[in-house]
Amino acid sequence: MKPRLSDIARIAGVSKATASRALANSPLVKEETKRRVLEVAKQYNYQPNALAQAVATKRSGILGFCMHKSQHPYFGHSFFGPMLDGAIEEARRHNYHILVAPADPANTTFDEHFIQDSIDGVILATFTPMEPIQEFRRRNIPLVLVNDAVPTPNNAFIVQDEYGGARAVMRHLIEERGHRKIAFISDRLSHLSYYLRYLAYLDAHREYGLEIYNNPKIKLGNVWGNFPRPDRQKLEMLGQKVREIEGTPIIIEGNDSSQARDAVYPILMATDDKDLPTAIFAATDSLALGTIEAIWEAGLEVPQDIAVAGFDDLPMSAAFTPPLTTVHANPFEMGQAAVQELLKLIANPQRESAIRWVDTHLVVRKST
Repeated sequence: MKPRLSDIARIAGVSKATASRALANSPLVKEETKRRVLEVAKQYNYQPNALAQAVATKRSGILGFCMHKSQHPYFGHSFFGPMLDGAIEEARRHNYHILVAPADPANTTFDEHFIQDSIDGVILATFTPMEPIQEFRRRNIPLVLVNDAVPTPNNAFIVQDEYGGARAVMRHLIEERGHRKIAFISDRLSHLSYYLRYLAYLDAHREYGLEIYNNPKIKLGNVWGNFPRPDRQKLEMLGQKVREIEGTPIIIEGNDSSQARDAVYPILMATDDKDLPTAIFAATDSLALGTIEAIWEAGLEVPQDIAVAGFDDLPMSAAFTPPLTTVHANPFEMGQAAVQELLKLIANPQRESAIRWVDTHLVVRKST
């Protein structure tokens, strides 16, 4: 006979309401009581009724997850896909479900159902316009921001160590490989992640007393891409400060390898040998792979003539020829951390705002 909640409560020696709260991981139940109820439930293979739990705990058991992405595929995206996988896995461990809504970056809106009071908390991934953030606060819906930070109260911010990872790349190129003329290629620098990687690029030059690469053949173009640049408060939260553009970074509109190839090739062909960089640090693996193609097409070799490093450690980067030196990012762990921090905020909505850092690390391969 299939056990009922009342049976689990009786065997565990608690009330039916307490058993329901314990199975929902409610902070109102002592840890010792939770363990006892969970052990009994596991012993009798009890599966809780989601609707009954929602009534008992006054929660829906649903977390919102909003991705700021303008192109398909959403779930197959190299950053958002693993992040969502991590969030779903962590949510399942705590008997929560994930409701996903892609944002429209053109007008910073999303499906109206997403902001209804039925969600217990929300995760915004690279999507931080103040209007919805304020709306979630007005509705008392706990909020976690992923890959960004905004000076707001009672929120959590999940940020990977962009700056530290980029400094590791530069340290490798300068100390271990002896490069002194290092170019930088990136999508718009208004994107916080790319800006932090660029700041690390600048600071590494200062640390080692090197001149920042400057090539008159490179036109700066639209560095910020018609978006506002990262502001002072946000950068201060991350231990950084606003800096002016130095040298001649190669800025393209997008993160496609073909765009990088088309941007780098003419620069290489028009630049005298004495002005060529000996290494190029790309803000993403996609841009790095396009850069390598451009170097080949210009009749040069990687890394013999120009070394190339990226950031993200996409699966294809290890299989490329030559395999790409890059920074390993961990969007899966970011998704897990986002759910963990959100559940803490659900348990304590007045919890002070805090940043949770996710580590990155350098992966050295043959492209450098």
